[in-house]
Amino acid sequence: MNIFNNLKKLFFLLIVIISVSCSEAGDQNSETRLVTPVTVAVAELRDLSDAFTVSSEVVAYKRSYVASRISGLVEEVNFEEGEIVRNGDIMAKIDIRLQQTELRRALAVLNEAEDVYERTFTLFESGAVSRADLMTAERSLEQARSEVERLELAVEFGSVRAPISGVVTARLTEAGNNIGVNERMFTVTDMSLLVIRPGISELNLAGLIEGMEVDVMMDVYPDHAFSGTIRRIFPNMDPVSGLFTVEVELIREKEQPVVRPGFLARIRFAAYERREVVSVPSESVVERNGERFLFLLENDDENVIQIPVLVGVQRDGYAEILDGIESGVTIVATNLDGLSDGSAVRVVGTFRRHGFRN
Repeated sequence: MNIFNNLKKLFFLLIVIISVSCSEAGDQNSETRLVTPVTVAVAELRDLSDAFTVSSEVVAYKRSYVASRISGLVEEVNFEEGEIVRNGDIMAKIDIRLQQTELRRALAVLNEAEDVYERTFTLFESGAVSRADLMTAERSLEQARSEVERLELAVEFGSVRAPISGVVTARLTEAGNNIGVNERMFTVTDMSLLVIRPGISELNLAGLIEGMEVDVMMDVYPDHAFSGTIRRIFPNMDPVSGLFTVEVELIREKEQPVVRPGFLARIRFAAYERREVVSVPSESVVERNGERFLFLLENDDENVIQIPVLVGVQRDGYAEILDGIESGVTIVATNLDGLSDGSAVRVVGTFRRHGFRN
């Protein structure tokens, strides 16, 4: 009987031990199932501006084509490419000896017409000639004056003067050449104001206003950043290209490299400026019950904290965080559906974004 009781007690003890072991194993398996594998990302400062870049060449705002206003032989050329001219400087001279001879003859005709008019006017006052005779003398006088003025202009046009101050960028004639009326002789460029005139699609035109600052890069100076401002936006679309011209004034600084017309520039336009803002991958933002929040890793990297955040713009796979976190904190980026405040996690990797701006 005692043996039977002892066996009974032993069997009961064995059942209790097995039950406790199974319970502990079940608890361990339960804990394993509650640990969520996740990838993480770091909140960083990024440029989330609505920006685009277009290319165009640098041109001078003022450029004058200097042409001859009379035909003749070029006697002298006083400037060449690269030299600075002032408004009114004589850049070249054309042989005007024939015009001067004709002018002297026209002056003699004018003097004679003035004498005839004076005598006719005196006779008209005394009643010796009719008003028709006076009017004929007056017309002859006006014609003589007009001829003198025309020839005086021809003599004046023999000196080809600079219409603006600037740099001679082209000389297209030499002394001894015969030149015709309106034939181009020089190009004078005012280098004090350089502009860039890219064509912009109507889809990108919204948000651009006069006075807006833009970033400019030059292919010839890849390591130097320039800046400019939108000077004006042309009101009409170019019928050939279907684009709107936006004129950008290049801001000149004393220590910047020399910029010349013809350089290729790349202008970065930002219709909505959002530079250096705290941002996280868009996938890391969770929205539940109308609220948005992130899951931050605690110091032990084994549990998460649920943090409400205010989200701004979302662009290129990233979301701007206006309030809630600062840059540098580590947040959970994937496998967020089963997480809540205090959930256990296991970091298995770092989130990578491919195909978007850095």
